[in-house]
Amino acid sequence: MREKIENLVRLQGIDNEARGARLERDGLRDRIQRLKDLLVVARRGLDDKAEKLGEASRFHREKDDELKADQEKVNRARGKLQAVTKNKEYMAMQKEIEALRRSNGTREEEILKLLTAIEEFKLSIAAEQEKIATLEGDVANEEARNATRLAELDARIDVRSKEREGIQAQLPRDLTERYAKIAKARDGLAITPVRKGACSGCNFMVPPQQVLKLQKLETLESCRSCSRFLYWVEPEKAVAAPEAA
Repeated sequence: MREKIENLVRLQGIDNEARGARLERDGLRDRIQRLKDLLVVARRGLDDKAEKLGEASRFHREKDDELKADQEKVNRARGKLQAVTKNKEYMAMQKEIEALRRSNGTREEEILKLLTAIEEFKLSIAAEQEKIATLEGDVANEEARNATRLAELDARIDVRSKEREGIQAQLPRDLTERYAKIAKARDGLAITPVRKGACSGCNFMVPPQQVLKLQKLETLESCRSCSRFLYWVEPEKAVAAPEAA
């Protein structure tokens, strides 16, 4: 039984270290991914603004062409006006020219608004491009800065995984399955020492008769409150035992 308990304690230590490495690794990866997600959003925003700039530019060209066409009509109407001799025709021609002038005035206002919008889009696009360049630099720097650490953590997790397999092979399958079930239900902590007469996982007091059993190492005992496996260590050594997660 002593060997089984020692192997369970070793297994818990390996799991604690592997979990810590995974948490750190995943935290670093998440931070990099968040930057990448911001970069994707920024690029989409840039594409949207570029598309709107293209639409505004096309609309501006259309309005400018319409204005030029109407101005040609005005010029032709003025030329015809010089040759008109009848008063009725002259008045009709004057009305046509005036209508064209009003239409041109409206188009000129629209063109000025479009030019303003185009300039605003250009400024916004320039700011977005600067933001994207900064984000790209942040992503590159974050990846470069953490590349070595991520590789170290991956290697450590891989080593601990192999160590875990070796220890599991020395334990009965039903015991490892029970260990896994408890760990899943108790935040990764399946076996914990007794400290000051209590389970260090949940602080439930352990009956004296159960403490005696733990000290004899003849049976595998569990906490009557949290169901974690328990083990005994001398008080001066308890500080080195795995902490509750």
